[in-house]
Amino acid sequence: MTHSEAPAAHQPHEAAPVALVTGAASGIGYAIARSLHSDGFLLGICDRNPELLTTWRDELIAGTAVVRVGDVGDELFRASFVSEVAERFAGIDVLVNNAATGGAGGPIAHLALQDLRDTLEINVVALVGMTQLALPHLARSSRGRVINLASLFAHDPAPNGGDYSASKGAVYSLTRLMALEFGEEGITCNAIDPGYILTPMHEAEVAAQAAARGISVETRFAQLRAEVPMGRHGTSDDVAQAVSWLASEGASYVTGVNLAVNGGVSFA
Repeated sequence: MTHSEAPAAHQPHEAAPVALVTGAASGIGYAIARSLHSDGFLLGICDRNPELLTTWRDELIAGTAVVRVGDVGDELFRASFVSEVAERFAGIDVLVNNAATGGAGGPIAHLALQDLRDTLEINVVALVGMTQLALPHLARSSRGRVINLASLFAHDPAPNGGDYSASKGAVYSLTRLMALEFGEEGITCNAIDPGYILTPMHEAEVAAQAAARGISVETRFAQLRAEVPMGRHGTSDDVAQAVSWLASEGASYVTGVNLAVNGGVSFA
């Protein structure tokens, strides 16, 4: 089931570029959408969490955002969402594929195949589906952008996270393929590889790791920070600023890149 509220005002596409961001209720997706809105973008945002409607109520009322509650894994929802955003603002300039699941986890030897399918459906199939739907609009834009959220674990997989790592590895490969195939349309396609970012998903993961090791959550956080050359966890805003740059005119000749936002942990 999906929900939306009609805005009080209509703002035409000519007044500002349009960004579509999935998974924008909290964490990295929320920060990305806020950053793009601050940059002057009109927004199409969605999330399964109904708190999205409360969080973005002011923008909804002002007519600067289309806000929809629904699951990007639902093909009908994807189609109606993209269509509504494109119709409301007369186009789409930037697509940020952020919505994802952390997966079921566990060793590959015992990973339920249905859990693997579920993770791939959200993290890979839905991402491709959203991109296909947005593509005609991006091709008509003077600054078509696809920005995918991959992960540190796409390149450096962690034990017991096979379904998630596999899905983000696919995002890494697909991003480069999109750059090759969409370049003639003037569309750039890049990915962000977040590292240890303080989000609800990461905090839950750290808590699980601490329990498995028989140590405190604080100790596990300290261990992870010690792995990072910059000595701290990243924030959602760190990721959002990188996305804002890739969405900007200044990144018009940057494509096929996986931009690591991880404080150097990937090579430490």
